[in-house]
Amino acid sequence: MILKRLLIIILFSISTYTYGDFNAQVVRIVDGDTIQVIDSNGIKFKIRLLGIDTPELKQRFGYESSLSLKKIIDGKSVIIISKPENNKPYTLGRYKRIIGKIILNGKDINLEMVQKGMAWHYKKYIKSQNVEDRQSYNNAEQDARLNKIGLWSDVNPVAPWEWRKLNN
Repeated sequence: MILKRLLIIILFSISTYTYGDFNAQVVRIVDGDTIQVIDSNGIKFKIRLLGIDTPELKQRFGYESSLSLKKIIDGKSVIIISKPENNKPYTLGRYKRIIGKIILNGKDINLEMVQKGMAWHYKKYIKSQNVEDRQSYNNAEQDARLNKIGLWSDVNPVAPWEWRKLNN
């Protein structure tokens, strides 16, 4: 009887994420591109924002990027869109985080971070994005650069992936 109930709970939990998208409450901003959420079943997840990379917290503009994301979504109910991979309910990155796009009131928050000059369009995993997102994120980064918005106001902004190589 206990085994049967456990199996039902597991199957219900798996079916909740069949399409990779789910609603969640933002409970913590880890940094500019990573958050923690709790879903409607009370399960906590770490989410890595798809298509962007932000300065590390110890890097110039790292705190500002994190604060910017916090002002936008902290404590809010959001939709996490994650592309399912290999029959799994969502894509996990190398640090066991769900890789996804955050939607708040119909708005792409990952894109907003690029538009505000708080993130790079992270082209290393560009194939994980659909064509529309690739174009809009790339255009947003170019506009932020041209207008010297956010981290682009720095004379020589260092990409986070380059900063990590030098500081790890």
